[in-house]
Amino acid sequence: MGQIKIQESELDLTQERKGKIAVITYLGEDDPVETLNQAVYTYTQGKMYSEFIDINMDNPWTRVIMSHINDMEQENFDPTTHRL
Repeated sequence: MGQIKIQESELDLTQERKGKIAVITYLGEDDPVETLNQAVYTYTQGKMYSEFIDINMDNPWTRVIMSHINDMEQENFDPTTHRL
């Protein structure tokens, strides 16, 4: 039986609201897709969310869930200051 791990952080949104970002990872030998589908369903509880999955599926063991991304502060991209 595999394990689900989660990392969560809060996001500052407009009008002093908060959102969340969660990275959910599956560790195990079972089908990661079905296991993570169930974990995301349970985590989101029917609330609106955005989900990001690796497009090439080289890592089907990780999902990124964000709530309220449309309410995030936005600014013009500046490659001289916006970096990891």
